[in-house]
Amino acid sequence: MKGALQNYQDRMRRVLEHIDRNLDSDLDLESLSAVAAFSKFHFHRQFTATFGLSVHRYVQLARMKRASYRLAYADAQSVTDIAMDAGYDAPDAFARAFRQRFGQSPSSFRNSPDWEPWLVAFGPLDNARSKLMKRFTTDDVTIRDVPPTRVAIMEHRATRQRSATPSGGSSRGARQRACTRG
Repeated sequence: MKGALQNYQDRMRRVLEHIDRNLDSDLDLESLSAVAAFSKFHFHRQFTATFGLSVHRYVQLARMKRASYRLAYADAQSVTDIAMDAGYDAPDAFARAFRQRFGQSPSSFRNSPDWEPWLVAFGPLDNARSKLMKRFTTDDVTIRDVPPTRVAIMEHRATRQRSATPSGGSSRGARQRACTRG
């Protein structure tokens, strides 16, 4: 029984990796079920049962997440190009979906991203991905003592001001510091 479960998890992991590598492609139910080597009906049931969202919803969230990163960090790409890459037929449809999900227009997000609604919006995507992560036991972990090593760190952030990064830290200015790790 454990082998069958591992086989299903491996198939689903393969599908998630395929989605990640091919967000620009047509990721329909038929092509994704072929990656998993299931019938499309069985695949859809298994995907929804495993991840708690439909295949279509998962792909939609993955594309929206990529689009939001591009808005925040890729100034050279237009909002229209980002909308088309996210699978929307028109920029206004993308803008409506973006505003509904994040409470900000794409342009407003680009100028001053509000990361809290962003984190909430992608909770289902992150939860889905975590369901197939490998579980570690204490037997898998080795703790080693190493001598202190001197390192230099140089942080660089874009000159354009932003409110905060997804991790909650500030993204303004540049700092340089030396520290000792031990």
